[in-house]
Amino acid sequence: MDTWFTLPTVSDERPQMNNLPAYPDFTVTLSRDDWRQAEFINISKLCAVGEEVDEIKDIWINHSKESAEGIRLFHQLHIRKQIGAAELFIPLFELKALLRSDSLGSIAFDQQPGFVKNGFALTTAASCYYGLEENGVVKYLCMHHSLPPAEREISRIIRSFSLIFVNWYSCNIQTP
Repeated sequence: MDTWFTLPTVSDERPQMNNLPAYPDFTVTLSRDDWRQAEFINISKLCAVGEEVDEIKDIWINHSKESAEGIRLFHQLHIRKQIGAAELFIPLFELKALLRSDSLGSIAFDQQPGFVKNGFALTTAASCYYGLEENGVVKYLCMHHSLPPAEREISRIIRSFSLIFVNWYSCNIQTP
């Protein structure tokens, strides 16, 4: 029996869990494989990001097929190990102001009890952002479920904080 995956890549990192939500306004629920699928990374890691993307592109080209239902399936799975920490140092209040977001939520994983320790979520009209913060400083920032207007938000974030944005699934890298 062949094993096929619905994603070409996943992060090798998993966040710590906690019994209590970090923020009370709402909860964003992710699958375990969604963790860091579209994320902002310090621009200093651009070369490592490029190397990871090249390996994912190889899976797209040489190890994938379209199912009868029109879903892309992957015969191999690339586990991202080179990137490590995103190396972000964004004041959470500045990110909230930039995105014009008033509420802070928490992160949970489906089929797992608890909440992501130090996890936060922000919503805008165009997207949902999530990540990890320590003492009010964003260390990881990711995107979940976005609409086309989110492109303007992405551009503002990468320019304001000198970051790159990577959509690992589609092998897309955006620079300032």
